[in-house]
Amino acid sequence: MMLLVLASLLLPAPPQAARPEFPAPGASLAQLLDSGRHPDLRWGNLRDVQPVLGPLYAARNYEPLWLVNGRLTLPARALLKVLAEAPNRGLDPADYDAAWLAAQGEALPGDSAGALAPRVELGLSVAAARIAVALRLGRVSPAMVHATWRVPEDSFDVASTVTALAGSTRPNDLLRNLEPPFLHYWLLMATLVRYRELARDSNLVALPPMPRRLRPGEGYAGTPTLRRLLRLLGDYRDSTAAPILDTLYSGAVVEAVKRFQMRQGFAPDGVIGDSTRGRLQHPFEQRLRQMELSLERWRWMPRRFAHPPIIVNIPAFRLYAFGTTDLSEREMLAMNVVVGTAFKTETPVFADQLEYLTFAPYWDVTPTIAVGEIKPAATKDPSFLARNQYELVEQGEVVPPWPENIARIGQGIRVRQTPGPHNALGKVKFIMPNDFQVYLHDTPSKAMFERTRRDASHGCIRLGDPLALARFLLRDQPEWTPEKIEAAATGPEPTTVRLREKVPVVITYATAVARENGDVFFYSDIYGHDKVLAQTLARGYPYR
Repeated sequence: MMLLVLASLLLPAPPQAARPEFPAPGASLAQLLDSGRHPDLRWGNLRDVQPVLGPLYAARNYEPLWLVNGRLTLPARALLKVLAEAPNRGLDPADYDAAWLAAQGEALPGDSAGALAPRVELGLSVAAARIAVALRLGRVSPAMVHATWRVPEDSFDVASTVTALAGSTRPNDLLRNLEPPFLHYWLLMATLVRYRELARDSNLVALPPMPRRLRPGEGYAGTPTLRRLLRLLGDYRDSTAAPILDTLYSGAVVEAVKRFQMRQGFAPDGVIGDSTRGRLQHPFEQRLRQMELSLERWRWMPRRFAHPPIIVNIPAFRLYAFGTTDLSEREMLAMNVVVGTAFKTETPVFADQLEYLTFAPYWDVTPTIAVGEIKPAATKDPSFLARNQYELVEQGEVVPPWPENIARIGQGIRVRQTPGPHNALGKVKFIMPNDFQVYLHDTPSKAMFERTRRDASHGCIRLGDPLALARFLLRDQPEWTPEKIEAAATGPEPTTVRLREKVPVVITYATAVARENGDVFFYSDIYGHDKVLAQTLARGYPYR
């Protein structure tokens, strides 16, 4: 043992990893860019923007974009204002060094050595490039959070955008054109701004302590404060004046709490228990974060749809089938859905195209369910297959449910369930061929749709009103009347109908949603995806 210790002392120390050196304070713009680092920025590693800004400045012989005679241009000052207002977009101004750039920009005329100018110049270009990419594509690649998200990104000329910003005194006009064009994105952003303003005065609505469970009809000294909070949040809508000393929790206040609960994804029973009380006592901080993360997810979305899409929001347990490509609610079908069970069979976040629907479908049981659930049950009880109307299929032919065939489930023999009211897919399924074997379908089990939390499937999406979706999708095929749809859905054999146009389907994950009527909904992070996204964003630039 002593020899080992002596040997370790005599051996040379392993080489230390070289620490990247920041360029000297007086480095030129070219030297700063070549180094790939900026000594003053919060996120000084320029790996994400160097491939864009290097050629941009080299092409103009390193002439500044943002400075004239050592002073900030009007476009530079306009950009600084936009950077300072980054929280309105759900972004952090410190990520773009708004305060440092503003302070150093004002110090430029007194910089006799000229050492500050290259750092301010490059800092402005880095901030311009980063905020442009953040608004056009998102700060992080969605694949960093959802490996299943495979939506192609449109081409985006970052260098041209930086140049355009450097020549404009109205940078907001340019940046708005980079952002999602959909109304719900802008409604959510407006709600974020409003909630920030409310949060600044949150002491005005700090609730006094309340009992563990506050039920309608009970007394609560904080009722006037509760009413004021609910009015600010848009849930209390009674315009009649309430007595100042009214301390009874009843009437319009209870109805407002029910609206509040509904917007939080809770059962709207009017009883203020742990969950509702927690949201009321902390109504802003976490909600602000949810909106920021949901805005980031909006920026991952396609900027245009060739056909009105279907969007399923997993944490909301809701499906929205749009009648227009701008996602307007004026022609929208909405319904409750059941999604994959958290931590076991989560529904993946992805996008694909719906191609056809099948009425009175067979259920071709997935290999995982067939081997893991049906095979053990049939081995234990041979009548299980007949009782649940399952068939064993080999090479397209039905084979007898003999023990030797049951033993080969998953080994050349697959399982399917015959059409009918017993079928797990119900009356209709909607197919969007994808690698995850996820599709939309009916179900004979309707009780789950009455629940507030609806994650209970093996990953596919069960529909609350599947025939309404069938009628909606076939509205441009007049031969498919409601009567014909109902007849096909209850028929003895499958009937497949191909859609005239493929319909984009986006399975997304947003825990904050703003609606056109002014309501904003907040949902639980059931799969933990928001937590992962927040952790990813906390790592800072360079993201991509």
